[in-house]
Amino acid sequence: MTSSAGPDSRDTAAAERIIRWIMAGIVVWGVFHGIGAWRLNHDPRRLLVVLACVAAFLGFWLAMLASRRRRLSR
Repeated sequence: MTSSAGPDSRDTAAAERIIRWIMAGIVVWGVFHGIGAWRLNHDPRRLLVVLACVAAFLGFWLAMLASRRRRLSR
């Protein structure tokens, strides 16, 4: 006998772990490119623009994941 929370909860946990790793990679990628943009002419606004775009993307993605989770829990 298997419980209904068994495999699904493991799959969900694995998927969430993968998403966290991808998001961490995107943050690292954004910092890398932000530093490269800053080094072009040492204007800190370039770094801030890149980091703001990365943060906006991740924020939108998190909002969509929350919306999906809410929709699936109904």
